[in-house]
Amino acid sequence: MKINLNPAKGMRDITPREKEIRDYVEGVIVDTYKKSGFELFETPVVENIENLTGSQGGENLMLIFKILKRGDKLDLNKEGLTEDDLSDLGLRYDLTVPLSRFYCNNRSNLLPVFKALQVGNVFRAERAQKGR
Repeated sequence: MKINLNPAKGMRDITPREKEIRDYVEGVIVDTYKKSGFELFETPVVENIENLTGSQGGENLMLIFKILKRGDKLDLNKEGLTEDDLSDLGLRYDLTVPLSRFYCNNRSNLLPVFKALQVGNVFRAERAQKGR
């Protein structure tokens, strides 16, 4: 079997030099925000599908990379199977939904004014565009 050596469409490899530059720039940005009282936090890249498909609807629904249910949760023999029956998780398409979920779960442990700082990958099921 011949292996395709190209990254998946819309993805790219980052060389050690590019990674070094990116980490430096990100470090400068994070340090600047932290000096102004922002707190760095992290959330998973995978969210429950109902959180991603919640109230906004519209174009946001088209941005979600859905993750198929696994094992016993995936019942392909179910009568009237719909798309909703196939997935229960999705990759985050922005950082807003995870921030809201994080804040709701942790607000009692956070400062009254939570100055949030999150840096992370997001995944959008849209046509790849230069610079995005």
